[in-house]
Amino acid sequence: MLLQKNWRGGIARLRTKRMRAIYRIMAKFRRYKLRKYILQLVNTFRGVHRMADFGKSIVWPEEPTVLHGLIEELKKNHRRWRAGMILKDIPKERWPELRLKVSAAEVLSGKRKDWGFARKWEGNYLASVADNTNTANFVEQVNGLKSKDGFSKVLFSSYAIKANKFNKTAVRGVLFTEKFIYKLDPKKRFKPMRQGTPVSDVTGVSVSPGPDQLIMIHLQGGNDLVLCLTSPKGEERVGELVGILNRQWQRIQNRNMRVIVSTSLQCMMGDKQREISIQESAGNGQSTFKKNGNGMILHYSA
Repeated sequence: MLLQKNWRGGIARLRTKRMRAIYRIMAKFRRYKLRKYILQLVNTFRGVHRMADFGKSIVWPEEPTVLHGLIEELKKNHRRWRAGMILKDIPKERWPELRLKVSAAEVLSGKRKDWGFARKWEGNYLASVADNTNTANFVEQVNGLKSKDGFSKVLFSSYAIKANKFNKTAVRGVLFTEKFIYKLDPKKRFKPMRQGTPVSDVTGVSVSPGPDQLIMIHLQGGNDLVLCLTSPKGEERVGELVGILNRQWQRIQNRNMRVIVSTSLQCMMGDKQREISIQESAGNGQSTFKKNGNGMILHYSA
């Protein structure tokens, strides 16, 4: 028994010694691979701070399998460094606008030809005399709604032509906050037409790939918001509103909002499915909706 005990103990110690040797060899091999790869990276990315794209176009050296997790972290760090280098020349007061443009690009880039990226996004256009000659009335109504409904900020406001389930259209003011969406009547000192629609009721957005300003905001309850945004300068504002709504959706749902880009769009109005098509018209008149069977056509001037 004593001999068996000593023999087994010796065998166990020998195995332990061998295992420790194996792990030491593995650790040294990993350090060797890491050192070799880091030297490759140093040579590959030398002078990257002077490149126009800060190394985005550089092909990373083939990574050793044993370093896959570490290399992914290095790539993340490089992306953060690139972002910092790009942002350092942009004033911090413009960062919120930039975030909205990134949010819009995630769902519109490559799908809509012009979504207003090059233009400065103002957001609250009805509070500007360039868009609205009755800013005092608008601001008064916003302050009243803010006290009543408890939102903190106006994210977007603009004039729009609104279509309803009875195929009628009217010019409305539309107001988007972090909590509610409001329809305002400009003829009645921007009085809210009814209670605000919770932003959480938004299920998606549909827009066209063209320059028209049609945007359909899909809502729970079977009655979508169909709008054609208007502005004195004929600015592209659909992209801005999509960016704002997608940013809010990302904060609530932690993912991108469903955005449909098509020349023939479907919506729900009065619990019935309607098709909204788009047609370019000659001249410089105001965009209008017209009944077309069970659906509608938006006539707009390019």
